[in-house]
Amino acid sequence: MRRSLVCLGCLLVFVLDAEVHAASLAEAASGPTPPPELRARLDRAQDFLQLPARIEDSLVPPRWLKDGARLVFWSQAEGGTWALADARTGKVKPLLSGADLREHLSRLLGAPAKRLRFTEVALTPDERGLVFTHAGRVFRLGLEDGALTELSKDDRDGGGLSREHVVAPEGGAVAARRGEGFAVLDAAGRTVVERAGERGWDWRIPDKAWSPDGRFLVVWHVDARAVHQVPVVDYSSPLEKVEWVPYAKTGTPLPRWEAHVVEVATGRVTAAAPVDGEHHDAFVGWWPDRNEALFLHLSRDGKRLDLTAVEATTGARRRVLREERPESFVMGLDFEVGGAAPRVFPLPANRGFLWLSERDGWRHVYYYDSEGRRPRQLTRGAFPVHEVVGVEPGTDALLVVASAEPGSPYAQLVYRGSLKGGALKRVSSAEGLHRVSFAPSGRYYVDTWSSRTQPRLRELRSMDGRMNVRLTTSDVSQVEAMGYVPPEGFVVRAADGVTPLHGVLYKPRDFDASKRYPVLAYVYAGPFLNVVPWSYVGSGMSLNCAGLAQLGFVVVLLDPRGTPGRSKAFQDANYGRVGQTEIPDYVEGLKQLGATRPWMDLERVGIHGTSWGGYFALRGMLTAPDFFKAGYAGAPGAMEEEAIINEPYLGLPSSNPEGYAVGSNPPLAGKLQGHLKLMHGTSDVNATLSVTMRMADALIRAGKHFELLILPGEPHSPSPAAYRFYFDDVGMFFLRTLGEPRSEPQRG
Repeated sequence: MRRSLVCLGCLLVFVLDAEVHAASLAEAASGPTPPPELRARLDRAQDFLQLPARIEDSLVPPRWLKDGARLVFWSQAEGGTWALADARTGKVKPLLSGADLREHLSRLLGAPAKRLRFTEVALTPDERGLVFTHAGRVFRLGLEDGALTELSKDDRDGGGLSREHVVAPEGGAVAARRGEGFAVLDAAGRTVVERAGERGWDWRIPDKAWSPDGRFLVVWHVDARAVHQVPVVDYSSPLEKVEWVPYAKTGTPLPRWEAHVVEVATGRVTAAAPVDGEHHDAFVGWWPDRNEALFLHLSRDGKRLDLTAVEATTGARRRVLREERPESFVMGLDFEVGGAAPRVFPLPANRGFLWLSERDGWRHVYYYDSEGRRPRQLTRGAFPVHEVVGVEPGTDALLVVASAEPGSPYAQLVYRGSLKGGALKRVSSAEGLHRVSFAPSGRYYVDTWSSRTQPRLRELRSMDGRMNVRLTTSDVSQVEAMGYVPPEGFVVRAADGVTPLHGVLYKPRDFDASKRYPVLAYVYAGPFLNVVPWSYVGSGMSLNCAGLAQLGFVVVLLDPRGTPGRSKAFQDANYGRVGQTEIPDYVEGLKQLGATRPWMDLERVGIHGTSWGGYFALRGMLTAPDFFKAGYAGAPGAMEEEAIINEPYLGLPSSNPEGYAVGSNPPLAGKLQGHLKLMHGTSDVNATLSVTMRMADALIRAGKHFELLILPGEPHSPSPAAYRFYFDDVGMFFLRTLGEPRSEPQRG
């Protein structure tokens, strides 16, 4: 009996010591300067946030040559060097040895060439060389002789590296931005045409602006003079400066995007016929063998999408296709962040085009002729097709990326289909997230993929399936040495009790199942983005989760109803009522996880997110105040902010005033119970500072105390130093408000 009492006493002393230690850390997290122990933990968390820097791999995709069979890529062979692969033979050879590359670079630099990690790479216009930047200087590597030379900043061979210059695919002409205007230079460097712009009415050069033959160039003339403007104040000196930035808030005028076509031979600039009404516009490319430029136009409420074609020499516009969805929306923010171009895939030889549509409830591929008639559905099933990668010349074979595997609704794999329709045939050998780079010849492709447990691989494949050559394999030995463990995947039911939701759970590297860990719900939940990682590195948000977990939290990330990537019904679950379903899904999911994981302390749950996640962090604290004990909302958005972010998912304010009102956070300020902190950068023009100011005002008027971090001069995505300060502040806030893992006495 005495022995048991002694053991119990030791245990109580241990628990009390742990609680004192936790209290001291919580107190330390309150001070102006973290003490050494806390600083070390914050540094370790930052190491996990910077995980990609410890992976040895190429940061740039391979570059295909125009012959459609050869490509240049960064190989880890021989310590790392540039290599040339021939898809016809499957052979790979370095352009020069890794030792020679470093020796030549060191000689040109006048100093030892440090670790080689390239982010800016391009082929020369004649495709006889590769150009890249290193240590702020530009170099050319010959594809035939392996000669390495340094280029001047004005050398035309390095034009492909510039974001201000766009080289034509044929003919040697160059389009260049000049302030708010642009200029076009012919192959000899002579200025063919130049247009000046002005603030609020400038010229822009879109992606894929050049016609395939290099004869024509599409440019935008963007008129934002009638658009609402927000003030950005420069506080860096006692004499403040104010810059006014166009920002189309919900219900206010949109900018007008006026398309023009430049003909290089004559210098003629032809305005395209306008499109009636207010809408969002995107240039998506050219027909392969006709002088027509293709555009998409999305109505501001997202319910109508038009495909139009503009004849290059006359500017005449014809409507090719219209898709409408009056009960919800056709597209939303994805229209402006990379989702427009994959919607349409023009076929060569006037064979028509392929179109992605969710008209049957899932995103599938449809065929149309060149006039937008005789539609035919090519893919079918309870799964989405994300992209048409390419069509093999001379055949009916096409390659798509889809999520067609049962039980893996977010895995994106490569499948082979047919222009005649029929079932898809899986090509990818393993599950994960696959991205494809199709060769110009249409006979080969590079499949770049990874999963949560498999670091990134690149494989060179042929369309007929006979050839598969491994190009690169990521080296993650440094990451593994850090103690990184991929997150645990899970499936829970949504608040409706039926819909399965997928997510991941991050644990500290020194996780101890006998302890009770405070829980952080990392939230984004925007209706236009998935955040649960399905690749090895994931996104910035998943890296944040991995970093925060190292401070002693169990961090949970999930995609609630209303997010994309699955069925149209799944995304439409919160149509017209954004802010009403997402937090209930998170709360219900966390409760289900905690029911089978005793080491999750659901009495100490915090919520954190930035941007749309900042809105939902606030939403969690105000609509589930009994569940979330602490919340940190970074740069939160609001229903009144940018039109393209809100209107397609809520409808126009005039048509759905109740949805906007119910989803607004400031009216709920009086419901706050737990600890709350807000962060905003003063130069944020994605989610404006006024959102946080209005929320702060509402909290003050409700008599609710909160904390506030202002980052002077910082945009929506803060600079590295400011972001480190913000990340540390988030960690210290939750250490202070939720505490550390606790060791509890065993019962019985």
